[in-house]
Amino acid sequence: MQKGLFSSLPSISNWPDRTDLSAASHWALRAGLGERGDFMALLRAADETLLWCDGSGIGPNDIGTGTPPDLGAAFAAALADLPQSRCLIFARPPKARALAALSESMLPPICPDSALFHHAHVVDPDFGGRSPEEEGPRLAALLSAPGTRAAVIGNQGVLTLAPGLGTALSLLHRFERATETYLRALATGHALRILPDELAAAQPAPDHEAFFAAIKAVNSD
Repeated sequence: MQKGLFSSLPSISNWPDRTDLSAASHWALRAGLGERGDFMALLRAADETLLWCDGSGIGPNDIGTGTPPDLGAAFAAALADLPQSRCLIFARPPKARALAALSESMLPPICPDSALFHHAHVVDPDFGGRSPEEEGPRLAALLSAPGTRAAVIGNQGVLTLAPGLGTALSLLHRFERATETYLRALATGHALRILPDELAAAQPAPDHEAFFAAIKAVNSD
């Protein structure tokens, strides 16, 4: 048998990454992010192949390779300039999208979930209208600060980035949950109780891998 034959087949190469992306795609579909443009996960494989999926619940054999369409091309260009991040996810969940519509879209530390993003997220109020060749480097520069975990994409949604898919997906889940807490608190009309920096930093770190393992277990049933 010719050496390297199977590694050249799209359905077999990078199989663990493909199965992980498939699990993320099914999670997005169950989360109501199955419409076009609502979810895109991009992952740079060990061989530098760019893999991606949307929220349509696709299988491992259907994972996209190369530059994705539409807004995904800009996100792919950004990921190429972020060597510390193997994964970037963009999504339009309802609470994060509402936050992105506010003139002040920063997420203050008012709970353990939002504390995870304190001094670790940015707001891009100027996304869109440029070519991927322009938008990608501009977005990468915004995300390049050490410790950045998320970006609110003004009037669009939220982007999370991490060294791995499981962490990026867990961050997306926690950002949406934190945003719901924030918007519900704002709706009361009462003043917010903001965590001091030292308390925000002292919140226990979530177990991102356990979160993703549970998603993959559901997908394998």
